[in-house]
Amino acid sequence: MTPVIRIKPGRFWNTISGSTTIAPSVSQLLLFFVLQLLGSSACLAVGPQRELPLCMALGFLVGLAIAVFLSLPLLLLGQFTAGSVITVLALALVASIGVAVRRRRLTAVTVVRLLVWAIGFTALCLPFCIWNVSVMTYDSRVFVEYAEALQDMQQLTLETLSYLHSWGSFQIVAHSLAVVTWESHLYALAPAFSISLFATIAVTLYRGLAALSVPPRGRVIAIAIVLAVMLAVPLVRLHVVYIHANWACAGYLFVFAALFWLADLTDDAAYLPAAFLGFLAFAFARVESSLFVAVLLPLMLSQTRLSRRAVLGPYLGFTLVLAAWLLLLAAVVPDDSEYLTTTKSRLMAAAVIGIFLAFLVCETALGRRLRPLVPPLVAIACVVVIAVAVVTRFEVFRVSFAIWQHGLWLGSFWGFFLWPLVVVLAVLSLRLAAPPFSRPLRYGIAMFFAVIVLLTTLGADYGAGRFGSLTRVTLQIVPVIGFYFALAFTPAWCRWLERSKARRLSRSVEP
Repeated sequence: MTPVIRIKPGRFWNTISGSTTIAPSVSQLLLFFVLQLLGSSACLAVGPQRELPLCMALGFLVGLAIAVFLSLPLLLLGQFTAGSVITVLALALVASIGVAVRRRRLTAVTVVRLLVWAIGFTALCLPFCIWNVSVMTYDSRVFVEYAEALQDMQQLTLETLSYLHSWGSFQIVAHSLAVVTWESHLYALAPAFSISLFATIAVTLYRGLAALSVPPRGRVIAIAIVLAVMLAVPLVRLHVVYIHANWACAGYLFVFAALFWLADLTDDAAYLPAAFLGFLAFAFARVESSLFVAVLLPLMLSQTRLSRRAVLGPYLGFTLVLAAWLLLLAAVVPDDSEYLTTTKSRLMAAAVIGIFLAFLVCETALGRRLRPLVPPLVAIACVVVIAVAVVTRFEVFRVSFAIWQHGLWLGSFWGFFLWPLVVVLAVLSLRLAAPPFSRPLRYGIAMFFAVIVLLTTLGADYGAGRFGSLTRVTLQIVPVIGFYFALAFTPAWCRWLERSKARRLSRSVEP
């Protein structure tokens, strides 16, 4: 029998480059460069027109999500090799460019801008590729070990899939993309993701504040404040280099919320493909994410001014993929799992399908009457479910809720001031005119915390401190909170400055 020689992950690059050695940092950088181009060209192909800065900012986030969801079929079919991954990524890139060219969105100037942005993005990633500054815990090692196993086996078997009842699959598959590099995992993935996320926050805020008639100087100041406050939080800085799934959840949840809001603001459904792709990545990143999906999705769908026809395409794709994945997990996860069980998977799949069916009838006479009532009905339903769970599992709730509250208010990893400041700003925002189409954002933030309270009734082994599960889950809403506060306070602040300037001028001309 001929011995089987397993090619070291990344050897493919050695073959096509013709060199005998290649720096690991270069192999990661080349992958990040390709993902950036893939995501930005895909956004350019199917996204809104005249939004090139947003397409470039979203590039890596979208490119990574595309790569993960294209790799999953390869894994399930047992064809996950360096060559197959490169082939599907190349085909996706060519297809995106082809669609963009056919829709006349790709000119010579656009190509130059895309390349300059991609080069600048990879240059920012270079230090994190040269020096491994990643933070790892037990969960991080689980992600990495599963990613290495997928590279070795070149497939995702049902037996292996059954072990994912405690961890989401997105980060594992993302790190398995190291099959095309010289690394066992992508230790620079979290910093690269963060660079793209911060750029996306900046561009979406600039775009949204411009639509709210905020002058350029005010937009830049608001963006600087939001990013500075986020980076001032020690827990955020930790997750910029931490190998885990929560920062990915935070990024993709922000992509969904911000792009859906921009779609309503501009009455342009072209934002929705990237929005739903981000929401799908959020759902795949952690096992409890589908619970958040079941609560947050009705809020966005019920309050949108976009037509059912405009939303149907990307939403149908989201529903089919997520429901199929949950049903697949239901068939393989153990019933005695502490986290994801067969029953929970089926219930979440049923909720996803049920919300879609309700969406199909939303434009009937009854549906139009009920749509304004959906946010308060969702809130009431959450309160009832939480109350029942607290009563039936009070001891579990008492222990877990105390852990969460202690970390929330007394944890130095939040910088102490963050959540008291959030409460103060939330109260003050009630005195201001709400930004247009922001009702789902307001309800969504409140319901996010309601779901966390529900999670405290489902388990007592969440852990305390900055690495505790409930602390990390709370981190996921931070970018959305910063986004909403910027939309709520910046226009009011600019109006106050204008009135103050007018009063000073009027006093200066008085005799």
